[in-house]
Amino acid sequence: MNLEIIFKAQTELDTILMKKVIKQNEKNFEIKRGVALLVELGEFANEVKAFKYWKKHKEMNRDKVLEEFADGIHFLTSISLSKQVKSDIKIISKYDDFSLQLSYVYKLFTNLLTKCTKNNVKKAYGAYLGLGLLVNIGYNEIITSYLNKNKINYERIENNY
Repeated sequence: MNLEIIFKAQTELDTILMKKVIKQNEKNFEIKRGVALLVELGEFANEVKAFKYWKKHKEMNRDKVLEEFADGIHFLTSISLSKQVKSDIKIISKYDDFSLQLSYVYKLFTNLLTKCTKNNVKKAYGAYLGLGLLVNIGYNEIITSYLNKNKINYERIENNY
């Protein structure tokens, strides 16, 4: 999947974030960004609700699902840029079951906290895209939801969020 539009927009956002928000010597910046990625994965999963075996009614709010997915794309792309990962990401669909793919993505994301290599980032990104496919998030929705969230991120920078 070619995500050149997202990678370009994220490059611009990261440049502004580094200048205006993130301190030059931010302690443990890479770890904090990795933890943020894990938190966003949890928020996305919570909106999808598929893992909630105890819950009978699992209606999803599509807008919230897309917003949380876009947050994950934001952090994944930022990490990708720092590792010189290219914008053409191969989708990895290891499982047809959301909970199994989610577990796989958690494993890959957690691995980034200690082994954040170019190859590991590409694999994690691809598996996340595969997770999105399981809830029918297609290319156009990925681009649109990311760009919508990107606009909000700029507003937050302006308002010292």
